[in-house]
Order: sequence, then structure tokens, then C-alpha cells
Amino acid sequence: MACFFFLLFPTLIFAKILKDEVSLVSELKFSFNQVCKSLTKRESPLIEYKSVSEIDCMGTIVEVRKYCERQLISDPYYIRAVVDKENKNVICKSAKKVILKYQCEKGTTYCEDSEIGCFRLQEKLATRLKLEHHSITEEKKNKILNCYFMPKKISKSIKSPY
Repeated sequence: MACFFFLLFPTLIFAKILKDEVSLVSELKFSFNQVCKSLTKRESPLIEYKSVSEIDCMGTIVEVRKYCERQLISDPYYIRAVVDKENKNVICKSAKKVILKYQCEKGTTYCEDSEIGCFRLQEKLATRLKLEHHSITEEKKNKILNCYFMPKKISKSIKSPY
């Protein structure tokens, strides 16, 4: 899974992710056409891949996470949206656990405070899960930011029939 992740997130920030362990619940796929029509409110005959998180709908660049957040509005396990360039799909992923290990380097703001760093990574990689653990450890003279995300406790109100 980690190798797949590096192929999808080639930017500098995500290249420093050493581990991305995800316990998938589901993956829903939507065509570029569906996503563009929903987010731009018009037909887009020309749609291009922009990045792992964006597509270009005839000159309007859209963040695909907005589409997934709408489609999975009631899913407490929704974690992220990914653009599949090859198949021209947007994949909305849900999971019950995400474990991230991020390699800290000088000038990296993610590692100034482990809790804040994990919250910043959570925005993109574990959206609706709860931060359960955060720490900075040292491995082979490198500082590593560790973030563990689990489901938020969902309270169900049970009404008494009496």
C-alpha cells in the first residue's frame, strides 16, 4: 500500500511519508465527468488531470475532496479523495484506521509540534477520523512524526419506550 501511495502523492510533502497504513472500509469511484458536472454545474467536454487532488474541468480547477465530502456526507469513516489519472476516476476512500509515519527534515513545519503536525496531515489523509496518538521518535538519526487515527466515537441516542 505504501508504494501505491508514493505513486499517487508525488509532491515533496507526501514524498516524505514513510508509512501510510490504511484499513480500508470502502472505495467508491466516480468518473471525471460526474465530478466536474457536480462541482462546476456545467458539462465539461475537456477534463484533464491536474494533480493527485485536483482536476481541470475546462479551465476550472476543482479539488476532488469537495465532491467526495458531499457524496459521503454521512460516512464517518471517509478519509480522503484521490484522482486516478490512468482510469480518469476520482476515488473516495473510507477507512477505520490510518497510521502515518512522516520523515522530519529541517524547515519542515509538520514536526515542530507532533499534535499540530498530525492534525495538518489529518486534513488531507484521514479527514473524519480522530487523532488517537501523536509522537516524534528518532530512527537511524532521523526524526519521525507518528500519527495514528481511529474512528470517532459515534454516540447513538437510544430513546426509552417508557
